[in-house]
Amino acid sequence: MALFDPEALDVASRYKLMIGSVVPRPIGWISTVDGSGRTNLAPYSFFNAVSSTPPMVMFGPSNKADGSEKDSLRNALPPEEGGVGEFVVNIVSEGLMRQMAASAEPLAHGESEFDLAGLETAAS
Repeated sequence: MALFDPEALDVASRYKLMIGSVVPRPIGWISTVDGSGRTNLAPYSFFNAVSSTPPMVMFGPSNKADGSEKDSLRNALPPEEGGVGEFVVNIVSEGLMRQMAASAEPLAHGESEFDLAGLETAAS
C-alpha cells in the first residue's frame, strides 16, 4: 500500500495522482459563452453526474498555472460574480476525439476553441 501526503506533492503531481485514481474516468466537454457572446469549449477530467433529483452534473475547473481562472469557470460563474451562470455538458463521440484534443489547447481569453477545432456551435 502506498501513502501520499498531498502537501508534499507539487500541483502537477497531485493532478496526475487524482486523474489516475479513477479509471476509466468520464470526460465532460464543457461549453460556455461569456457576457460578450464569445464561445469557449474545453474537456474536463473532473466531471461527473452528482444527482438525479434534481438532475445535476458538475465539473471541477482548476486555475491556470499563473493562478488566474480558466474561461470555463469565469463564464459559468453566477452573473453577480461576473459570469453568465450557465454551462453545457457535451458528450464526445469517438469521431470527435481529435477536435476534443484540439479544444484543450491553451488559447488567449476570447479566442474560440470551437473555431480552432473546426466545430459549429448550436443554441442550448
